[in-house]
Amino acid sequence: MEVINLIFQTAAESLLSIGRIALYLIPILILIELARYFQIIEKITGRIKGALDFLTLPQEAAFPLLGGMFFGIILGSALIIEYAREGYLKKRDFMLIGIFLSISHSIIEDTFIFAVFGANPVVLLGVRTILAILITRGAAFLLDRLAARKV
Repeated sequence: MEVINLIFQTAAESLLSIGRIALYLIPILILIELARYFQIIEKITGRIKGALDFLTLPQEAAFPLLGGMFFGIILGSALIIEYAREGYLKKRDFMLIGIFLSISHSIIEDTFIFAVFGANPVVLLGVRTILAILITRGAAFLLDRLAARKV
């Protein structure tokens, strides 16, 4: 009998988790479509073109990159999944976005949290952003070099 209760409890908790994720992702996907409709993505992309060029990422990477950077890894992941589904980015681009976001996701929220515990927010923002840029650029260099060797 305990096994059956465990199975039902696990199934119920899993469904609740899926529901929570859906409650988070559905509005995100709606926002993506609204941003496309009102051409917000193009406006954002134009402003960070230099940074994207330095990271050797296409303009299509701007929205997932900024979404994950400012609003968290879950939003960034949702955007990455959506862009992958629609074929906007290459495998290499996803790898570089993932590297960048692993270092500098939720930059606003995390900065506030660490500032409460005494961290200098300017130093924290600067170090995380610079490290994310340098490590991502280094990874891009290595990926491009490996790709050139295969050809």
